[in-house]
Amino acid sequence: MIPRPFSALLLALALASAPARADIGSGDAEAGAKAFLPCSACHSVAPGGGALIGPNLHGVVGRAVGSSPGFDYSPELKAVGGTWTPEQLDRFLTSPSGFAPGTRMGYVGVADPVERRALIAYLSGLRAESGAAVAAQARDFGPDWPAGPGQAETGELCNSCHSLAIVKQQRLSRETWDKLLTWMVDKQGMAAQSPERRALMLEYLVQNFGQP
Repeated sequence: MIPRPFSALLLALALASAPARADIGSGDAEAGAKAFLPCSACHSVAPGGGALIGPNLHGVVGRAVGSSPGFDYSPELKAVGGTWTPEQLDRFLTSPSGFAPGTRMGYVGVADPVERRALIAYLSGLRAESGAAVAAQARDFGPDWPAGPGQAETGELCNSCHSLAIVKQQRLSRETWDKLLTWMVDKQGMAAQSPERRALMLEYLVQNFGQP
């Protein structure tokens, strides 16, 4: 048995040598916006935007876990409960599968604590009441993705799974585009869109990539 005074000394030395826990709220939001770009393949941060492969993350800080409208969360993540605080996000981003074993999010996590703090600072700014949110960097869909209503919504959703070149070459009728969207939701795991958003996307696809 280790004598109590010596045990106390070992504990003190261990605490002194352990790295200090960084302030989760001290991240660089601008760096976080850049770090978020790979995440934007699966997550939208547009106010009122729909889900892509993952839920919309606008206003995620302060929101109940597993509560983004229109997204089908795994039971394991819903069971976590509580609210997304910076501390909860830090644990989740460190290891999604460790935070909620069985979660459908296959991303391994962000090992770098500085990068995690930056991401959390960025996400914390994406709130309507903040008045100073860091703007999401605009996605460049290329010159062959025409401007117009539905451009961003359709581009974000389609580009979250595959190259937009696949979309551009389809040239489908309205009925076939509609069936394809349904098939992608039912069979490919694409998030279902609201009727209004779906109609906007369908109109964009028909106008720009419909039958000649």
